[in-house]
Amino acid sequence: MRERMDQEEWQALAPDLTIGAVCEITELSFSDERLSEISDHFWKEGYFNIPAVLDEAEIAPVRDAMYALDSEGIPPVYIFLYDQPWWLFVRLNRVIRHFLGEKFAVLPNLWAWHLRQEGARGWPPHRDCDADTVFGSGPDALLMSLSLWLPLTDTDEANGCIYVLPRSDNRNEEQASSPDKLDLLSARALPARAGSVLGWPQDLYHWGGRYSAGARNPRLSLSLEFQNCGFDPLAEPLINAARLPPFEDRLALIGSQFRKYRHIDPLLCEGK
Repeated sequence: MRERMDQEEWQALAPDLTIGAVCEITELSFSDERLSEISDHFWKEGYFNIPAVLDEAEIAPVRDAMYALDSEGIPPVYIFLYDQPWWLFVRLNRVIRHFLGEKFAVLPNLWAWHLRQEGARGWPPHRDCDADTVFGSGPDALLMSLSLWLPLTDTDEANGCIYVLPRSDNRNEEQASSPDKLDLLSARALPARAGSVLGWPQDLYHWGGRYSAGARNPRLSLSLEFQNCGFDPLAEPLINAARLPPFEDRLALIGSQFRKYRHIDPLLCEGK
């Protein structure tokens, strides 16, 4: 059904969002001191969790559109047909540049989740890139690629928040080459309010928790990946979020994600 839907039909499904609109997006402001705090934690622990920096007014239309997709039985990743999910990440360009430099691009790797039933869960333990993505150490360390994860609803251990194996646990460095021996007991849960921003280097092990009977609300979230353009592309085509692909290209990009991520979640099947 959705393969036969044209742009106008998709637009009617989420009338508060746009497809192919032109808009000047204002980046969120972060002081040098705040960026230094975020960076220090990132390099020590291997991730950051920036509390609720995106306003409810800007995330609510995206969240509502994901509810609309769900009501039609459409997988949540199709939210990326619309402009606004991409623009949420554009708002974070100041942070992205801090880690990847002035010349960065969006990798053609994206996903969205809507957990709402007991037993549903995010993806199992994995890394977004199996190669090393951090080169050097200390103040001279260079980051090749970065993953960002945005919760559109409050997330906690009851509804499937993100878990990571922090860098500060030296055992996790040793396990990087033996994922079957990961010490999951050393994992750290990362509860986050709606509008927060989670980020990690792409060689960090992480996963999504399970949605339990005690959950107070669904877990809706978005993920995009970014790379420093000083390195050869990790995947192609690289995307400039300031000039988003046209509708048909977005549709093809989303369709390719089901094949790409089936190795992480064998249950993924386009059309279901």
